Amino acid sequence: MMKLSENTVLITGGSEGVGLALARALIANNRVIVCGRSEEKLRRAKAQLPGLHTEVCDVTDAAQRDSLLSRLRGDFPELNLLINNAGGKWPCDLLDPACSAALVADMALNFTAPVALTSQLLPLLRERPRAAIVNITSGLVYLPKAEQAFYCAAKAALHSYSRSLRWALRDSAVSVCEVLLPLVGTNFHRGRPPRNLRAISAERAAELVLKGVASGARELRPGKSALARWLDFLAPHRGLAAVNG
Repeated sequence: MMKLSENTVLITGGSEGVGLALARALIANNRVIVCGRSEEKLRRAKAQLPGLHTEVCDVTDAAQRDSLLSRLRGDFPELNLLINNAGGKWPCDLLDPACSAALVADMALNFTAPVALTSQLLPLLRERPRAAIVNITSGLVYLPKAEQAFYCAAKAALHSYSRSLRWALRDSAVSVCEVLLPLVGTNFHRGRPPRNLRAISAERAAELVLKGVASGARELRPGKSALARWLDFLAPHRGLAAVNG
């Protein structure tokens, strides 16, 4: 369990959507840093939350990650909560050879970047008396969408990594929480949320993430993510048909 006050928090992809909702929920009682690729979006986020610390960083770029880490070590050595929230997807037709570009982009942002950032921050986090790493994944790790195959695969890889990391840190003061979110109604879907599925709000998603952290949950599967897990176990073909219909 971890209290949700007096922490120093880094949220990736924190300039909008779930990331900004998390910052809004935490900023009253914590020191919050958000990073993102768009300086303009970060500027707008800070206008909404004047106490917010912002960092321009494309987490898929190793040099930019290194610069971010250097600034964090210098300015926020007490960092004790990392929320790997940044994500994106590049839908494609798996039968199209050009789909390989989506593979590279999806894996870089949704798997390689959070793993690399976590690895680089672990020495700092392990110095704290209590720390946590939160990885945001998706119920689609159980029932993937074919047109988002590489996004789903990257989240499934992050799901597996989270379990391995939790085991590796089992005797430390660093906890690992994974939140497998259901559909969230944000710009992440580029105005085309899946049909026939109700989305939760970014604020509700943030509430669920923080509930997981506060309760010490290892894995949290809210709403339809829990249903996806059971459908994958009991009737996988039916579940895949529903998701890909």
